[in-house]
Amino acid sequence: MSSINFRILIFALFFSFFCYSQKNLPNLILIKADGSEVNLNKLSNESIIILNFWATWCVPCINELNAYNSMLAGLKKNYNTQFIAISIDDSRTISRVTPMKNGNNWQFDIVLDVNQKIKNKLNIIDIPHSILIYKNKIVYEHTGYSSGDEMIFIEKINTIK
Repeated sequence: MSSINFRILIFALFFSFFCYSQKNLPNLILIKADGSEVNLNKLSNESIIILNFWATWCVPCINELNAYNSMLAGLKKNYNTQFIAISIDDSRTISRVTPMKNGNNWQFDIVLDVNQKIKNKLNIIDIPHSILIYKNKIVYEHTGYSSGDEMIFIEKINTIK
């Protein structure tokens, strides 16, 4: 292996470790679709948080949100869990968010991240992407969605409680 390739490999390993080693939640104030604010750091000290990054044009995202919506009451009651969906729709598609929420009868809060500041601050690359947060710590992250993936979060929550 040439020294240039070796240096690139070392840099890539270091960079990937740095990106994924973030365990502390950065200070985040979220603005919900209704305009109210959520202090994520304060909320994560009071309950377990599941953040889900999604977009209206992402079919796996919609499937995942429907799955979470069906188990939302149990998450709140049994685990004191808050679920917040963060839409990364841009200015061209943001108008679809509220009709989609209403049309699917989603019972969770939606935050709009039109400029993707939250997504970038948390180093999110692909969607759907879910993050489990407790006591200002990122406990678990999952990218993509296949039916049943939401149950992984129940298993992870059980290790917290």
